[in-house]
Amino acid sequence: MSEHREHEEQPIIDPSLFRGLTEPRMTRRDLLRYAGMGAGAFGLSAFLAACGTAGVSTGTGGGASPTPGAIGSAQWWAKQKPTTTLNFANWPYYIDVSHGKHPSLDLFTKQTGIAVNYYEVIQNNVPFFAKIRPSLEAKQYTGYDLVVMTNNSPPLGELMELGWLTPLDQSKMTNFYKNAGPLVKNPAWDPGNKYTMAWQSGWTALAYNTDVIKGPIDSVQSLFDPKYAGKVGMMNDPQELGSLGLLATGVDPVHSTPAEWQKAAAKLEAQKKAGIVRQYYDQSYINALTNGDTVISMCWSGDIFQANLNGHKNLKMVLPKEGAMFWTDNMCIPMYSQNSVSAMTYMDFVYQPSVEGMIEDYVNYVCPVPSASEYILNVIKDPTVANSPFVFPTAQATALSRPYYQYKNQNELNEWNNLFVPITQ
Repeated sequence: MSEHREHEEQPIIDPSLFRGLTEPRMTRRDLLRYAGMGAGAFGLSAFLAACGTAGVSTGTGGGASPTPGAIGSAQWWAKQKPTTTLNFANWPYYIDVSHGKHPSLDLFTKQTGIAVNYYEVIQNNVPFFAKIRPSLEAKQYTGYDLVVMTNNSPPLGELMELGWLTPLDQSKMTNFYKNAGPLVKNPAWDPGNKYTMAWQSGWTALAYNTDVIKGPIDSVQSLFDPKYAGKVGMMNDPQELGSLGLLATGVDPVHSTPAEWQKAAAKLEAQKKAGIVRQYYDQSYINALTNGDTVISMCWSGDIFQANLNGHKNLKMVLPKEGAMFWTDNMCIPMYSQNSVSAMTYMDFVYQPSVEGMIEDYVNYVCPVPSASEYILNVIKDPTVANSPFVFPTAQATALSRPYYQYKNQNELNEWNNLFVPITQ
């Protein structure tokens, strides 16, 4: 997801070997601690520099269906020739790995004859967008037929609104419509899945130390409780922080207004002035939780799942009753792709439960295919992942998942950051 976040310390590397694999695992968010491009170092001003004068989009899918005959229309897709190549850009450590290979990609090639050049080149949405933008402006191939971008990051909306994503061939989304879960089908950021299909998802939620906090936690208000003063971890990402503030003031972020943003910022400022917050963290929040610097914190769901696997059984993740922010990394096809049919073929391929099971049993994020749990349980024989609510959400978790606000223009993004960035400094 996402610009989460810069960090000065060395990354946490999972010391365990995963299901007989020879290489130690890192999560995608562990990797981002290398990037050095968090909200403070690569925030609004850098985004504006990367994006020129274009406005921030709503992320609503760019309007109606393509004009007949236009790129992405049914007529256009019918004329596209199959190829035997796919150039796929993804985040590092974000696909199944076994002995230096990617079994799911190998299976795709075996079944389709399409060779995949897999590039782990996305470490942050904004600089990756800046990298491919000149090619798109020049109406040239970016070198990638498939990229993975995050819904709560401005570049995905920019790509949609500027017409730089190819509308998907809905006729080639059979597995998606059969197997996709409700959290990723017809999402708020892309109604009708016009441009995107989810890769993986996760929550920004709460985690607490059960050795210290004995009573159950079920509300974001616990982050504002004076009895935890100096032991509360908050995130330094302005969108995560502001969204939490909105939830704490009883507002659904996706439908919020600037006036409500101000009330949320005031509540967060009061929390800070009261000395309740120990620190505004990037990915290092997980270190603070595991070493006892904090006893309750904002968290990312995949990190807590991995921490539990690595022996930190005293950490418990909670989706608070007010809701938890739900983010998704999305597969999409940049305009001017040279292998669009291959990209569509792969996107729908991974929505088979067996294929998604292979990927999910390695990456451990929120799976876009609920029925993959059966494959993981019965074929891979990994009940820990198959039965995890971190990976396969319950009905309650689905109901508590909240989408992010989609900025309507640059002024809104500017106003949001002007309210929430100073709180972290």
